[in-house]
Amino acid sequence: MLEGVFVTGSRITARDALLERVDRLTRRNLPENTEPASWALALATARFSPPLPVRFAGMEVSDGHFSADVTLPDTAPYPAAVPEIVLRHVGELPSGAELSVTLEIDQGVPCFVATLADSVRHETGVAENAPGGSSIASRPPSPVGQPPVVVTQWFDRLTTLVVPERDGTLRTARKGAEAYAQGSKAANTMRAYRSAVRAWCLWARSHSLPALPARSDDLAAYFADMAMKGRSMTTIELHRAALRYLHHLAGVTVPTSHAEITTTLAGIRRKSKTPLPQPKTALTWDKLCVVLEAIDITSLAGARDCAVLLLGFAGAFRRSELAGLEVRDITLDEDGMTILLRASKGDVQRLGARIGIPRGITRKCPVLAYERWLRLSGITEGPVFRRIRAVSKSRSGEPPPLPRIGATALWEGTIAEIVQKRCAAVGLEGDFAGHSLRRGAISTGAADGFDLLELKRFSRHRSLQVVETYIDEASIRDRNPGRSRF
Repeated sequence: MLEGVFVTGSRITARDALLERVDRLTRRNLPENTEPASWALALATARFSPPLPVRFAGMEVSDGHFSADVTLPDTAPYPAAVPEIVLRHVGELPSGAELSVTLEIDQGVPCFVATLADSVRHETGVAENAPGGSSIASRPPSPVGQPPVVVTQWFDRLTTLVVPERDGTLRTARKGAEAYAQGSKAANTMRAYRSAVRAWCLWARSHSLPALPARSDDLAAYFADMAMKGRSMTTIELHRAALRYLHHLAGVTVPTSHAEITTTLAGIRRKSKTPLPQPKTALTWDKLCVVLEAIDITSLAGARDCAVLLLGFAGAFRRSELAGLEVRDITLDEDGMTILLRASKGDVQRLGARIGIPRGITRKCPVLAYERWLRLSGITEGPVFRRIRAVSKSRSGEPPPLPRIGATALWEGTIAEIVQKRCAAVGLEGDFAGHSLRRGAISTGAADGFDLLELKRFSRHRSLQVVETYIDEASIRDRNPGRSRF
């Protein structure tokens, strides 16, 4: 019943606001990440206390504009109650119309939004099976001229599509085409674009400016404001790309290439005092051994974290690659393991890659760590690395209950948290994160004498130039050809 969750403002604040108002079961099932698209399933059956207000979204009128939104007098304790409240307000839905319910959290304040949409017509007004119906677009009407919050909702909805089940209809095929088109960009890219568009819409609303289409002088001022806040040039360019994509989807003139914006960005770049981005500290083999020695591998959390660290290092995995591993992707034999990496940032065409990790004889063997984790967790299929849920305390005299293993894969951000927590536990100094494993593996390989071509093959990078940036400064000095001459 709940088709989506849309957030304006801080996602952390939005999630905290939800946790304060939902029932206990929903609080337990609500994903820990800050991606609203993943909250919809848990919130579909949530009960809110106190109940949430219901807003009936404005409908398109004959002149192409939208009528004003209406906040209904009744409140809804759960999503399934919204249609009944709307029907009491409108009386009866028009023929062929559908009612969709979304949850909007604006600056930490949640509200149900009911939208009336035509199930067989689109913005062209042509029925699906009518003559000339082949020109119908499956996407919702472009929110040109609408308030910034509407633009945010539209963009979020359009960039979180899933491929529908095939039913042979043209409408479903068009929805599938939209979902596949969105899939041409990486999930992390789309997530960053949604955040950037949300930030622009908030800024536009705070200055009473149109969000779509954006005016070139307004965008130039927005980028200048970002620069004065100390935002990096990389972040500003990301926002520029996101707003270019927003206007492309809306089918309106793209203002981001206007000379006014180009010259503004050139000036920002020239005057930028932002320091160069510092890479994450490499978790080299010697440092990793120190971390592993302090982990209790007899506990569930210890066995999982040990496997995460060793596999991440042994395969030079990105954190998203580690989080996405499934049991079916890993083949074991007496010599070691072979991992089928189905998706990767560097594998744009999704050809897949196979990674071999040899079996060792010490407690620091990645293969043994993986087997230990599967044995203790009882996992036989699905995601390899999962959340370990704490349970309530046992009653007096009873043995403590065992932790529960979640069913879904770890969020990639949790991989970084594991690395940070384990490094901090042994007092390692540095800026550690999920990427420290990948950087540490490449740095260790360079220190051991592997050449750039071998390291490129190992790390699955597309260019030697990128591999060079991963090698620590100490390794670069040690490999200087003039070292023995000085």
